[in-house]
Amino acid sequence: MDTLTHALSGMLVAKASYRKTEVLPYWLRSWLGFWVAAFPDIDFISRFFGMQAYLTYHRGITHSVIMMPIWAIILAWLLAKAFSRFSRYQFSWRELLPLCLLSLGVHIFGDIITAYGTEVMAPFSAVRLSLPTTFIIDLYFSGILLVFILASFLIRKHSKNIALGGVMVLMAYVLVQGYWLRLAISEAYASVPTKKLQAKKVVAIPQPVSPLNWKIIIETQDRLFVRYINLYRIEIKATAITDGMLSRIDALYTPTTEQNWLVVPKMGSVVAQPLAKQVWQAHEFKQVRRFMEFPFVYRFENLEEMQCVWFADQRFVLADIRAPFIFGACQHKQSKAFKFLRLIDGELAPFN
Repeated sequence: MDTLTHALSGMLVAKASYRKTEVLPYWLRSWLGFWVAAFPDIDFISRFFGMQAYLTYHRGITHSVIMMPIWAIILAWLLAKAFSRFSRYQFSWRELLPLCLLSLGVHIFGDIITAYGTEVMAPFSAVRLSLPTTFIIDLYFSGILLVFILASFLIRKHSKNIALGGVMVLMAYVLVQGYWLRLAISEAYASVPTKKLQAKKVVAIPQPVSPLNWKIIIETQDRLFVRYINLYRIEIKATAITDGMLSRIDALYTPTTEQNWLVVPKMGSVVAQPLAKQVWQAHEFKQVRRFMEFPFVYRFENLEEMQCVWFADQRFVLADIRAPFIFGACQHKQSKAFKFLRLIDGELAPFN
């Protein structure tokens, strides 16, 4: 999820968990929950050291359940020192520790329910856990947060109960999304003979605009079967040239009665496969292989002096509209030398 939604989640839970015996003033507890819940995304700093570093460390050690108590103790200690030195409040780090643990836990939970994956066992395991019920930027999720937080500020007499109600509504929303996730996966099994295809994985990934929009991916040994569906749409949504971006994105998702599967060869066309396999297995692609869950050849270019192949991950591809995290390489036809690059909005960029 985006950092602001994480921070708002921390604020709402801090409000909802307030007790009369709490040493922290209610307003201060709320804002501490806000800032502490945003802390794990400090790993964005890795982006300044290159995209490879970002892929390696984002949602890694700062999002680890194992490391969470250590981060909570560090933050509680730093906050206690800061209050002691710069304010009239005096708190021990032990008094701040439960809120820090709660806020960090809320952040980790918010990332686990998206499709990106979170290394909850770092640094002992690089396996990324994902229970993808929620799109990474879910306007309904964020909207629920904002409504209940604003209401808790406006109606101070019942602030805690309002916040507690907001937490319950959010949990109910995520549970309903879990039900929709199950429906989307069931649709995949119902419409394709997965056993005959010898499917390795069958997943459904939440999509933008509506929580009813899903992307189904069936992975076989050499192909990906991809489908964009809306669980309750009855007919195909028509769009015009004058329609906005969100409307055009929403129109991608067709009724479940439409059997419009896209078949995507993982290593591209027959012409692209020799270069694609060589690039994919290259040492320079180690972090890309670790990051991409459903890789495929996004583009192959046979130029006058070189050939280029580009990989993307179907988790993040949105038809022909959006495709982040594109990595590849170009090989000079005469020297056979490789140059590893990224593709950003059609422009070449440094690999790292």
